[in-house]
Amino acid sequence: MILLPVLAALTGLAAGRWTRGLVVRHSVAEGEPLRRDCPHCGTPLSARCPGCSGRIGPPPLAVELVTALALALLALRAVWTARSGTVPAGQPPGPLPEVVTAVELAAYGWLAVVAVALVFVDAAVHRLPDRLTLAAYLGTAGLLTATALLGGRLDDLLGAGLGGLALAAFYLVLFLVNPAGMGLGDVKLAAALGTALGWLGWDALVAGAFLGFLAGGLYGVALMILRRAGRKSEIPFGPFMVVGAFAAILAGL
Repeated sequence: MILLPVLAALTGLAAGRWTRGLVVRHSVAEGEPLRRDCPHCGTPLSARCPGCSGRIGPPPLAVELVTALALALLALRAVWTARSGTVPAGQPPGPLPEVVTAVELAAYGWLAVVAVALVFVDAAVHRLPDRLTLAAYLGTAGLLTATALLGGRLDDLLGAGLGGLALAAFYLVLFLVNPAGMGLGDVKLAAALGTALGWLGWDALVAGAFLGFLAGGLYGVALMILRRAGRKSEIPFGPFMVVGAFAAILAGL
């Protein structure tokens, strides 16, 4: 089982190349078409400009390494859970496939890969594209549904559905109260993160939401102390939502 985190990290490096392409194409202003060519020389590109070799998007290997780290941490947590004998409610103890199924890991792995793309896009252009938030939600919900059907965990599936609705509704209220401080992209991302957290229980859902606000608040305070932002400055909140959610996921798996 020690090979699982290594394989997960290698998978993350490979998936990160695809994720980098998503970041480059989606890092455009609201209403603009996806980026199809190099902004420097106009050469059609995928993830890197083959014409002028100019760097586009995040620093080299940043996306790949973050994706690899996310998948490796999920795999490490799964191995630790299996060795400690911790099992989900109603599920008998057994080897890794019975404790944290491959499909369940795939659900969180899919969410991690797409969430990394969302984090980099939001940091670059302060928006969370609908295509990526929808992909995060549908992939996570679909794989958790398969896990529930295969493992008889319908109660967990209900919790996932309610968790997604609850967190999205909470962010929607925040958006309606203060549209300048919260975007609809955050609401849509909350649906995916809430689904993943709700699968693990309401404690995980509350913890993930709280940690996201805590991380965002600390970051905002740090910027003000360094005089790099004011009280009304806008900061991308998606990265903190993701960090908070995955901290709770790693604690709850």
